[in-house]
Amino acid sequence: MEATIHTSHMSIAHTAHAYEFDLETAVTRYGNAILKYCYGVLCNYHDAQDAMQETFIKAHQAKKTLRDPEACATWLYKIAYRTCLNMRRSKKHLFTPLPTDNSQEAYHIEDSFIDPKLLAALQELPPLSRAIFYSRAVDDMDYKQMEALYNTRSATLRKTYERAKTSLRKILLEGSAENE
Repeated sequence: MEATIHTSHMSIAHTAHAYEFDLETAVTRYGNAILKYCYGVLCNYHDAQDAMQETFIKAHQAKKTLRDPEACATWLYKIAYRTCLNMRRSKKHLFTPLPTDNSQEAYHIEDSFIDPKLLAALQELPPLSRAIFYSRAVDDMDYKQMEALYNTRSATLRKTYERAKTSLRKILLEGSAENE
């Protein structure tokens, strides 16, 4: 017997205690958000595209591990985070700054998605701090979602987020003072 469950996240068919992960629906629903998240973690558009694609490939391969359709977004973000970290490790990732020539549109996810000054400041944070900052400030995740994503207590996440904000503020203020 097969029943279809329609959630606010995506349509998933329930069959014998497992959920059928629909890749096309997931990419349509979460693709842009995952791309932006990967970009926020990696600070490089081309690497973010690769990480997003790899995330959905891994999700499709591990689709049997998704037990709760309500947790699909967190599950995808968790895969994306690990994928970004693995890319950094395997490539000994070097950040590529945004080009100053606006004709190179390949580096723009959306016009002015991340201000170049903020992007430069983000690159100075450790990857986990950058990811936590991005999850909270840009993706507006609550700490409960972030606990599941990073396997870390919410108190630790709050502290890391506050430290990241403080560091970014300091970096941006120092940059502003240098430009005066």
